[in-house]
Amino acid sequence: MPNKSRQHKRSVRDPAARLLRTRAHSASQPRHSGSTSQPAHSVKDLLARAVPILSQAADQSARQAFWRPWLQTHLPPGLPSRITGITERDGSLVVFADSPAWSARLRYALQELTPEIRRAQPDVKEVAVRVMPRPSHR
Repeated sequence: MPNKSRQHKRSVRDPAARLLRTRAHSASQPRHSGSTSQPAHSVKDLLARAVPILSQAADQSARQAFWRPWLQTHLPPGLPSRITGITERDGSLVVFADSPAWSARLRYALQELTPEIRRAQPDVKEVAVRVMPRPSHR
């Protein structure tokens, strides 16, 4: 039966084994960038720091939650049900319709509403309509 303590001592002296252990240890340790971070005051703050994509998605969802009811109250009946998506980003409000025909009708309706849209959200400089059909359910 081999002496385990001797094997262990040899592996400690072995530079390759020591390098592997050092790398494994350092990979498991948290890294600090050297800058002091501010304490988080909310879950939103934590998410914004840890995962910016999730924060952007939450912001986009909040904008959609604002625009969908707003458009339902300001558009003529029948048009809001044809909206398949809404995106607001970089001063542009993009409303998606489920077909080219509804896209044209929606474009004209939104053209008339543009001053009200800008009053509701002054950051919006452009309003566009695009086609995005609903996914078909098989």
